[in-house]
Amino acid sequence: VEERINKERQLLEGRISRLKLLEDMKKGYEGFNKSVKEILTACQSDKYIANKVCGIVASLIRVPTEYEIAIETVLGSSLQYIVTENEEDAKYIIEFLRSRQWGRATFLPITAVKTRSLSDTEKTVLQMAGCQGIASELVDFDPKYKGIFQNLLGRVIITENLDQAVNIAR
Repeated sequence: VEERINKERQLLEGRISRLKLLEDMKKGYEGFNKSVKEILTACQSDKYIANKVCGIVASLIRVPTEYEIAIETVLGSSLQYIVTENEEDAKYIIEFLRSRQWGRATFLPITAVKTRSLSDTEKTVLQMAGCQGIASELVDFDPKYKGIFQNLLGRVIITENLDQAVNIAR
């Protein structure tokens, strides 16, 4: 029993250590492009900038576990796109980046992004074997960002496996 307790304690300590590492990475925005990291850091100390940034795509979407790999694959670098309320906010932040020579970032102003969806003819594939559904309908997000996620995921079909994806694509 003591041996089992020690093993469980080591497992718990390992998980606590991993959680702390992940929390530290989140605080330091590890894995993000330099420009995105700088903007997110600026948001913490400058309320004016923070009020112009809704967030990054990755922080505005909630993905069920079974679709994480597919959605991450589809979104790729767009997970780091910065969402703003409007074009003026995006322009302000672009100038903010430029004035500090922090590089470039991609912005998605809510007021400017056009939705994308499948045509009625294309929707017939939703009945095919292996089709899980339209990606934008399989994830969760604040309704305020519906246009953003329909633009990014509204024409993406999620399937059970690659063979079914190939068959549906045909």
